[in-house]
Amino acid sequence: MKAGETITDDAVIGIARASARLLDEKKAQDVLLIDLSGINSYLDYFVIATANSLIHGRSLAREVQRFFRTEGVPERSRAQLDSPWIALDYHEIVVHIFTREMREYYQLERLWADARSIEFR
Repeated sequence: MKAGETITDDAVIGIARASARLLDEKKAQDVLLIDLSGINSYLDYFVIATANSLIHGRSLAREVQRFFRTEGVPERSRAQLDSPWIALDYHEIVVHIFTREMREYYQLERLWADARSIEFR
């Protein structure tokens, strides 16, 4: 995808599902894909995953960045990779990689409880 180019809704959900599968394959825990399109006006999907450690989280984030680059989807801003909560913003899709403690503390799933979960496997 080039700057200024739009992406179809089908392509967005396909990329969101593929990124969730990637995290699952790379041993992230409790991977969840949720659809926010009906309740949020500025993004469509959250992918939420738990890393085993900060190092694992950084590794997962780099894999996600590599994946989105190969799909031609630019990252909106540079993420802080040495954090217990890594947020990777790809406009319609935001990928959250947490340590277990941070995920339990922030509980994004509960915050967005009215969003529906989507199968990605």
